[in-house]
Amino acid sequence: MADTEKNAIIVGAVAGALIGAGLAVLVAAQEGSSLKDKFMNTVNLLKEQGTVLNERSQELKEKGQEVKGILQESVEVVREFKDEATSAASDIKEEVKAFKS
Repeated sequence: MADTEKNAIIVGAVAGALIGAGLAVLVAAQEGSSLKDKFMNTVNLLKEQGTVLNERSQELKEKGQEVKGILQESVEVVREFKDEATSAASDIKEEVKAFKS
């Protein structure tokens, strides 16, 4: 092999390596940019969904507090009814005893 052929092969190999490296940098930069865009879109979507979920959870919390209040009122009404029923039953027992005597 002549020196000129060796030089041509070396120059071709170096040129190919440089062209390949340059293309790799360009492609990698595009993919990185694309990946960054996709990542940022996902982050923004998650932020929006997080806000919606936060609002809904606040609404559910408020509804839960309303239900809790209603249940507490209902329990109090049932207790009052129980007390009145117990008192009425006691009064009836006393009247039946008095009637039998």
